[in-house]
Amino acid sequence: MFLLRPWPKIPGAWKLRDREKMADPKGSLTVSAGFHSTLVADGKIPPGPSPVDGDSTSVPVLPMPDDVPTLKAMLEAERIRNTELLAQVRTSVPMLLSFQTPIQAPPASKKALWRQACANDEITSDSWRDIWLDHVARNVKEFDADSRMIDQLYGAYAYKPTICCASGPSLKKNRAMLKKCPDDIGIISCLHNFGAFVDEELPCKYFVTLDAGDVTIPEMGEGGKKTLSYYQDASKDYTLIAGLVAHPDLIKIWKGPIYFFNVTIPDQKYMEEMPKITRNRWVYSVGGNTFGASMYHAAWIWGSNPLALIGADFAFDYMHKFHSWDSQYDKKFQGVIPCVDIFGNRVFSWPSYQNFRCWTEFQALGGGSGHNLEMINCTEGGTLGAYPDGNIVQIKQMALGQFIDSYTRWRKLKETLDKPVAERQYEWVSMW
Repeated sequence: MFLLRPWPKIPGAWKLRDREKMADPKGSLTVSAGFHSTLVADGKIPPGPSPVDGDSTSVPVLPMPDDVPTLKAMLEAERIRNTELLAQVRTSVPMLLSFQTPIQAPPASKKALWRQACANDEITSDSWRDIWLDHVARNVKEFDADSRMIDQLYGAYAYKPTICCASGPSLKKNRAMLKKCPDDIGIISCLHNFGAFVDEELPCKYFVTLDAGDVTIPEMGEGGKKTLSYYQDASKDYTLIAGLVAHPDLIKIWKGPIYFFNVTIPDQKYMEEMPKITRNRWVYSVGGNTFGASMYHAAWIWGSNPLALIGADFAFDYMHKFHSWDSQYDKKFQGVIPCVDIFGNRVFSWPSYQNFRCWTEFQALGGGSGHNLEMINCTEGGTLGAYPDGNIVQIKQMALGQFIDSYTRWRKLKETLDKPVAERQYEWVSMW
């Protein structure tokens, strides 16, 4: 056997082939001019005269070792090499992306979306129930959570829009646009964005945490470039909106204001025990995810409508990135399923995140109460509202810059009128 012969679809990569198929009995191999150059470049044969294009020549080759460990090691080395070559032949293709054609409704019924969103509830509740109840009790006892309820922020952005920031990979496209937001547009974000938002001095002062795992502690700085202790100190200037089930160690290190909300969980035992521990009646319906809690807070506590959503990909991007920074989850590209994005292209996601997407779309269809909350997806990527036949009309697709401009363009009129007549004539006409 010889470690020679190019894989036709990936020039320069190699596969094992039998000696009889590769070489003559004298231990030489007949190769083309192009293959000869490749062998020399890769150090597999010594430099020598190369045949003219269209001709061939014989080159000496060394037999493969017969022991299994060495063969396995060589195969692994070639597997790594092939992986590297695959990465090299990937090309960046410029594309003019446009939103898919709108469709009137999802292909699944509203009830089916709800069922899918709740598909893993029983497993999750059985695994986390005792931990949730323990965290509620600790947060009430150790941090006086019942005197720091979320109602202190009630109506903060009533009758105004709010931008809700998830942590998907498309966030890198437009989060800088947040700096153009006027103060009367609310901004609220998942805590996972904290490091990136602090580093870039984005005007978001409210961050939401829900997860009961201690993973939320390192994640609060994951998107930034400084140390975790730096972000802990920086938290003094920001407000944390925390679920009562949040990890007490996270609550302990947060130095800014904290307001607590409760969570409705589809588990009878939890819902029976929870009122015995806390008197917090501000119960959020969150769909099992922090972004859902952000949306609920913006709509039902702040009183905002519409909600603009960014970073709400619910999927990996085209380069298999799960966040807008290098993340531990980029290395976990396993167990994924194919989905279509809002541009009609194939992307991949985890089933659990598609369940979160189903919950969001269920809310866009009126949720359980039949509300008329308006959702505008300004993610500029991802799968929210997207199906093979098009994007559902219940979630409007729009660039974040367009959304902000629609709430600030009225200010341009006065700016234009304050200019000398000679300078403002064209602008005046083009305002409409």
